[in-house]
Amino acid sequence: MQALEGIRVVDVSQLVSGPYCSMLLGDLGAEVIKVEPPGGDMSRQFGPFLNGESAFFMSVNRNKKGVVLNLQTAEGREILKRLLASADVFLHNFRTGVVEKLGLDFETLAPAMPRLIYCAVSAFGERGPEAHRPGVDLIFQADGGMMSVTGEPDGPPVKVGTNIADVYAATLAAFAIVSALYARGITGRGQKVEVALRDGLVSLQACWAAYFFATGQNPERMGSASPFTVPNECFDTRDRPIAVAIVNDKHWGQLCALLEIPHLAQDPRFATNPARVANRGELLPILRELFLAKSSEEWLRLLDEAGIPCGPIKTYAEVFSTPQLSYNEMVVQIDHPIAGEVTLTGVPVKLQGTPGGVYRPPPTLGQHTEEILRSLGYSAGDMERLRNEQVI
Repeated sequence: MQALEGIRVVDVSQLVSGPYCSMLLGDLGAEVIKVEPPGGDMSRQFGPFLNGESAFFMSVNRNKKGVVLNLQTAEGREILKRLLASADVFLHNFRTGVVEKLGLDFETLAPAMPRLIYCAVSAFGERGPEAHRPGVDLIFQADGGMMSVTGEPDGPPVKVGTNIADVYAATLAAFAIVSALYARGITGRGQKVEVALRDGLVSLQACWAAYFFATGQNPERMGSASPFTVPNECFDTRDRPIAVAIVNDKHWGQLCALLEIPHLAQDPRFATNPARVANRGELLPILRELFLAKSSEEWLRLLDEAGIPCGPIKTYAEVFSTPQLSYNEMVVQIDHPIAGEVTLTGVPVKLQGTPGGVYRPPPTLGQHTEEILRSLGYSAGDMERLRNEQVI
């Protein structure tokens, strides 16, 4: 069996935050029914495309069944409510106020569905002075402080290269949903779960926030360096840069031995981490010069043998050809009815007794509409009428 086998999730969300959340639940065995409007999830329009199917969409929508419902129609909303009556979880990322207009808010649904776990993913929260604001990942990184600490000291603020706010909020939402399911097993009642994307991104910066709370100073952009430990950043070598992280004084002594500067291990300016942080301006030029003496391969071998955290700065081509990643089943292939063989990232959590997996390709638009409607008691004639009325 799988960990979430027997749990039905109805997901009407689009783009990344909601779909990534329901994908995580689907990976662990939940039956996920993805409900899309007649035009499809907005991300179906994002390239690149494989035989006309969006690789972006497919990256966060595996292990789901696909249904088309026009929720702007009364009958479309009624079908959704019938579907929710058989569900354990309802997930949406509508803008604040939309579900109330559709009659799909928690307060409306809960009396008839007391066991339902209702998860609302929003931009800035469902209440408060900013609840009305829309947002996407770039906006959360800008508005949530992350861009202010990302980039080189003498350069402009930059965003993290991937959509980190979306994915982290999705992970928090999945965690909260599973927690609510556990609580329901004790109380017998469902509840509402709320996750705001900016809140998630702010919580992700807990250590940097601690710096601000303790000092009252805004953390500065430091490139690849850390404000907490030194050295902990990237260094150029003879051929390409590498990342080196010294997080304790033992590793500092080992690094000094490798760099043939053992006297600096006991130098009062550098002997402890607080001293190195205070005197980073004196220390780092010395280290940068020394790392240029050998190739990245030589340094990585020596550092690894010494047990010092280190690594090359890999491209995606290098990352996804890494043997360890394949060993961990983090690169998987699955056959899609239109796109053909699709390569996806794997399931990052490993449960020994109830393992997850990638067992269903991302759905084509409306692929399972008839199957799901039949299960709700709709006849072939009903579905023909619903198509003609542009409900499905």
